[in-house]
Amino acid sequence: MKAISLAASPRTLIKTTGSKKVRQGGGLPGVVYGNGEPQTVELEAKQFGKAVKSTQAKNFLVELEIEGKKSIALVQDIQRNPLTNMFIHVDFKRLTKDSVVTAQVPLRPLGTAEGAKLGGVMLTPMHTITLKGRPADIPETLEPDVSHLEVGQSIYLEELALPKGVTAIGSPRALVIAVMTSRMQMMAEAEDAAAAEEAAAAEAAAAEEAAAEGEAPAEEGAKQEGSTDAAEGGEKKED
Repeated sequence: MKAISLAASPRTLIKTTGSKKVRQGGGLPGVVYGNGEPQTVELEAKQFGKAVKSTQAKNFLVELEIEGKKSIALVQDIQRNPLTNMFIHVDFKRLTKDSVVTAQVPLRPLGTAEGAKLGGVMLTPMHTITLKGRPADIPETLEPDVSHLEVGQSIYLEELALPKGVTAIGSPRALVIAVMTSRMQMMAEAEDAAAAEEAAAAEAAAAEEAAAEGEAPAEEGAKQEGSTDAAEGGEKKED
């Protein structure tokens, strides 16, 4: 992960009212912590906005210059106004060359899955992957090749190709990418299954009805035969 250069200065206006004045002046309040005493800082909101747009990573690496001194830091947390989406605060984590960090990296599949070409649908349940490792080793994005995936095939977390020394946080069998049957095909298959079930039920009903009709004449015949025997028995008694 490449570090983005940012300039900041110590912040004297603190607490809620101080942070509000910093933002009103076009600045962005922040704090740098880790490997030393925490330090409140402020930087230009526009400059920070450009840095955010220049990378796809949620947690990105910066070279932070404060009063002529440069240090490597990780953007740990960004707060935005829920109504305006403007930046209101940023947290930096100060690092060393040997620091091990966790960072959320966006997932960007490469290629078109073979299964998708045949009518399947590619699903990406995970849009970001949490990685752990040294900042310099963590990539800005993960771009697995999906062109070989057929319908019914998947890529799990443990199958992602990662740089040496970098590990993915989460269940190894967590589903990352899958190619499934298309919704239209699933609906068609469901309709075919329902039609087949309905036809089978109709056939069973017809067979049951035919069996019932075959039994009725036999019962009537038995009754008629019984009546004839009774009549003949009566005549013999008269003789």
